[in-house]
Amino acid sequence: MLRGNSIKVKIDRDLHDRLRKVADVAGYATAEEFITHVLEKEMLHFEDAGSDDDIRDRLKGLGYIS
Repeated sequence: MLRGNSIKVKIDRDLHDRLRKVADVAGYATAEEFITHVLEKEMLHFEDAGSDDDIRDRLKGLGYIS
């Protein structure tokens, strides 16, 4: 599922270990594949937003910002 043009993102090692464990149990080949899937799924909430205000409202509604 990883695409050709990728970048590195730093996350806490403990979080990565937890992600790797969940990814393994869920049948993903790598933690990175799992992370990509989760992020793509979450981005669907915002892709049809018409404006920055719509995005902020959706982030608030999902509890990401206050």
